[in-house]
Amino acid sequence: MTIDIKKVLLLGGGPTNIGHENELDAAAFERLMALKKTGAKIIYVDNNPFSVTSEEIQPANVYVQEVNFQNVINIIDKEKPDAIMATQGGLNAMQIAWQLAESGILASNNISLLGIKPADLRKVIDNQKLRDLLTEIDEKVIASKIVADDDEAMDFVREVGFPVIVKPMSASHDTSRFICNNTDELEDALDVSFKRTYIKRCSIEQSIVGYKEIEMVGIRDANGNKILISGMEDMDPIGIHSGDSIIFAPTQTLINEEYQALRTATFRIMDALNVTGTCHVQFAQSRTDANYFVTKVSPFFTRNTILAAKSTGYPLTYVSSFLELGYNLTEIKLPSKYSKFLAFMEPTMDHVVVKIPLWPFRDITDVDQHLNTLMKSVGSTIGVGRTVEEAIIKAMHSSQFSPRDILPSVSKVNDDDVINQLIHPLASRILILMEALRRGFSIDELSELTQIDRFYFYKLNQLLRAQDYVVNNPLSPKSVEIGHKYGFGDGMLAELWQVNISTIQRMNHNVKNQVTYKAIEPSAGEFMEATNIFYSSYELENESKPFAEKSALVIGRGGNQLGPNSAADYYTAQVLISLHKAGYKTIIMNTNPNAVSLTPQLSDKEYIEPIQLGNILNIVDLEKPDILFLPGNRHYLSEQLKQFEDLNIVVLPPDQKVATYNQKKATTAVDLFIEGDEVLPVATISFVGKDQRTDLRLINDYKEPMDHWQTDEADLIADAVKKVDSSKWQGLVQILYNTTGDSNYEMTGIWPVRITETAFLTKTTGINWVRVLVRKYLGILDMKSLREQLTPTQHQRSSTMIAKFPFRELQSRQSEGTTKQEVGSAISFKNFES
Repeated sequence: MTIDIKKVLLLGGGPTNIGHENELDAAAFERLMALKKTGAKIIYVDNNPFSVTSEEIQPANVYVQEVNFQNVINIIDKEKPDAIMATQGGLNAMQIAWQLAESGILASNNISLLGIKPADLRKVIDNQKLRDLLTEIDEKVIASKIVADDDEAMDFVREVGFPVIVKPMSASHDTSRFICNNTDELEDALDVSFKRTYIKRCSIEQSIVGYKEIEMVGIRDANGNKILISGMEDMDPIGIHSGDSIIFAPTQTLINEEYQALRTATFRIMDALNVTGTCHVQFAQSRTDANYFVTKVSPFFTRNTILAAKSTGYPLTYVSSFLELGYNLTEIKLPSKYSKFLAFMEPTMDHVVVKIPLWPFRDITDVDQHLNTLMKSVGSTIGVGRTVEEAIIKAMHSSQFSPRDILPSVSKVNDDDVINQLIHPLASRILILMEALRRGFSIDELSELTQIDRFYFYKLNQLLRAQDYVVNNPLSPKSVEIGHKYGFGDGMLAELWQVNISTIQRMNHNVKNQVTYKAIEPSAGEFMEATNIFYSSYELENESKPFAEKSALVIGRGGNQLGPNSAADYYTAQVLISLHKAGYKTIIMNTNPNAVSLTPQLSDKEYIEPIQLGNILNIVDLEKPDILFLPGNRHYLSEQLKQFEDLNIVVLPPDQKVATYNQKKATTAVDLFIEGDEVLPVATISFVGKDQRTDLRLINDYKEPMDHWQTDEADLIADAVKKVDSSKWQGLVQILYNTTGDSNYEMTGIWPVRITETAFLTKTTGINWVRVLVRKYLGILDMKSLREQLTPTQHQRSSTMIAKFPFRELQSRQSEGTTKQEVGSAISFKNFES
């Protein structure tokens, strides 16, 4: 029975941080598109300035506030929603939903909680109740106990044996985990943990380090109909956080009986929790027998829920939205590009997806770089191929920090360090595994040392053999053919052979070795799907057809890293929306599985390909786009592309290298928009933060309007307009000033407004500045309308954006961060007293 809902409150995911990128905003955006079809009024709360979802809802229905218990209560009192959807807001939103249920707020206001009933939600939030439920349905869980002293801990170890894991019970959400293999290590771990806890309690649990980690994502309707979207396998064993592991979809090393047992267990758990919508279950699978443990149950959207959807092409978020509203799988009408039978058919994959994490160690150097139970990655990229080898090399290619086409080498690491890193892995793990094979380690030795299944070493060995053949037989048609088969792009072949990429392209044309593209769709060719999501191959049939209408190619940012990456994905999504509204068929190229810009509703076609020159040129050759947009400050890639004179390239914002400085300091700024000779004032900004730092590298926090705006703003704007040269500067430009606080301002520089601040300006002025910029560079900007929107008014409120840094989560000693170290931001508004 469907639920009659006239007003629904969506809880957002909040600022991005370690463990949570843009995937929750992507889920919220897709959910919004589905809910609009029901006619329900949608209320949204989120304080993430880089949220695309919040800009697709009427401003009066968006609460730019921290997603916490008290703020949600206040919204409920004002808006009186019929229902709350929390599953797209991650664990934080689910905990708030549980608090609302426990406090009686939901019942007293007659509000439905969608996706999972309050009584069942408690079984997920309360770890002991979940353990009891799993035991009740005969699902094995890891033995654990809360202990108050060393004696209790030793009693537990005598029951289960070593190894065990010790965790402090800390009110400050300490994420420390200590793996103990003997009594000495246990005593040390208990000593540290008891010192870190306020209540002198530690959790100790049976360790299953070395087991395989398997993940299952399923959906269920209110009648109990269920399908499995995808199984996924972590290459790395239990003991390395899933967020730091290389993940394969579908599973690669399970035999059918093991796979079916975990599928059945997933369904049993979903039934026991009465889930409607999606559920992500994680398992520890023994390497030697059929034994397994349930390690985590998440009846809400997670990184790997979204990965399952990306891997299969199944419209998981769309379907899940209607399931939470009470629709059955057989009742859901999918968009026309899907088969009408698809909603209740389990997806089938005719390709392999590999996800490789990205770590922040280049920018935060005092962090322990060993991979363990504490998550340290800040993002990930995916590679898609017809074979495991091809998908691995594409994922590795996509995970490069630099847009260069060559993979890094660890050949200079000595043998002792190689052995040490095999046992105690670092972020460069996959390169070390390949180097160990290159140095003659046997596959059995490596599997024993790393607890990684031998299957993966066979695949890595095949890649090494292919690379050796390519290197030793330069510029031969056979080498090109083998390179392509194993995922080596044209740019990579050019780098290996130290020739220009055009040489490889000519060879391709001469031997008719043309790239083709295959669709990622859930029926594996069973139905005539038109999902318009593609990856490259070198097979005969090309499933991607160029558009007859005018089109635009947008190059995504790739995997999330520290710095303005969440903002860059927001920026990319806004470029796509703007181009669509301007009448272009939009094509996005990206490799970040958590990106909002890869939401299917945002583009007409997606390519999941490494962001490298050769791959871009192949897509350009097929699609022949009228214009190519490169969002984000990517100097190396933009310089490469500009060498091709026939490409109509727009780089937004313009390269920061055009900035000019008298000194790299500022306390205040004036933001201007320049079109031709016309200069329009947009906003005044004060840079806020600890001790009013003025070094541009440390300016992460903004306030609008500027301090002392009542007395100083008009004169400063007039000075900025006078000093800017419109023959040199166009678009959004920031004039930097330093002040001692006495109304004396010294101009210190000019630069293009940065990505992060563009998002801030959009939220604070109510004008979508990315869309304004796109229309400017397309030559269709309505300046009369923009002038009217920018008519000066008395300021009614101030806006503040504060950067978030991952230092605490990574256990770094740093407390102050640079612009290259921020992981996300939070925005807030405050009304001025009249």
